[in-house]
Amino acid sequence: LSALLAKATSNQTYLIAAQTSAAFIKAHLYNTDSVVQDTISARENDSCSTSGNMWPYNAGLMIEGLATLYSFTQNATMQSLY
Repeated sequence: LSALLAKATSNQTYLIAAQTSAAFIKAHLYNTDSVVQDTISARENDSCSTSGNMWPYNAGLMIEGLATLYSFTQNATMQSLY
């Protein structure tokens, strides 16, 4: 959503939010096969573990967001993530 809002409004706040979200997802929700995981646990004793669920819509949403970011920033890092 932040990527779409950044593209539509050229607002730096949305752009920063989109870039920060992409970095968070890459750091915490990608598994060893670079597949986006479904959830991250916030429970005290779970150490921010991710679920083993791999639903196609997660990858689709990530690809859409990264493609949107790349389309108006031309940032090669965003392109390399998808």
